[in-house]
Amino acid sequence: MHIKEVILATHSLHRTKVFYHKTLELDIVEETDELVSFKAGKTKLTFKASEAGKPFYHLAFNITNNKFSDSFEWMNSKLDILPVSDEMLIAGYDDWNAQSFYFLDNNGSIVEFIVRFELPYQSNEPFSSDCIEEVSEIGLVVDDVQEQAEELNTRFQVPYFRKGPRLPDFVVMGDDYGLLLVCQNKRGWVPNHKPAQNWPVTVVTGDDKTISI
Repeated sequence: MHIKEVILATHSLHRTKVFYHKTLELDIVEETDELVSFKAGKTKLTFKASEAGKPFYHLAFNITNNKFSDSFEWMNSKLDILPVSDEMLIAGYDDWNAQSFYFLDNNGSIVEFIVRFELPYQSNEPFSSDCIEEVSEIGLVVDDVQEQAEELNTRFQVPYFRKGPRLPDFVVMGDDYGLLLVCQNKRGWVPNHKPAQNWPVTVVTGDDKTISI
C-alpha cells in the first residue's frame, strides 16, 4: 500500500516549515497561510495550521536500503537521536527485516527513518533527502483499535500486515511500502513511551482512497 499523501495538523506552521524544509531538506511543493506541503519521495506530506492544542504524531519514512548508516550520521549531525534503550540508538526489527532510528520534530512528533531490506531501494549517490523514498508509517490513534482496524480492512481494503503485530491495543495494517499503525489512545509510542493522543490525520492511498481519523 503506497501512501500518496498524509495531512497532519500543527500548532506552528512556520516552525514546521523550517524543520521539514531546512533540517530534513524536503522540497516545498505548496504553501499558503493555512498549510505547507513537502515532497517526501513519492509522498506529499502536508501540515495544516491548527489552534487546537499541540498535535503530535508518529511518522516514519522509508530510506534507501544501502544508506542507513549514512542517514544516521546525517541526522545525528543535525539533532539528537532518541535512544531505544540505555545503550542503543538503533532499533532492529528482525520480524520485519528492518532497522531504524528515531528523533523528534518541532511538534514533538516521533519521526523514524527506517530501512526495510525486502524493498528494492538502492542508490549510488551520497545520502541526501533524495534517499527518503516515501512516508511509510503513520499512527492512527483511536479509542477502539479493533473496530477501527476492521473498518480499514472492510471499507478501505487495507490488509492486516502479514508481519504483525495484531494486538488488542495496537494493530499494524498495510505492507512494507506503507503502514497504518492503529494505536490505542494513551498507549506509549516507541521509543520514548510518550502517550499517544488522537489528533486529526488524513491519508490518501496510492489507489486514491481517502482515510480520515
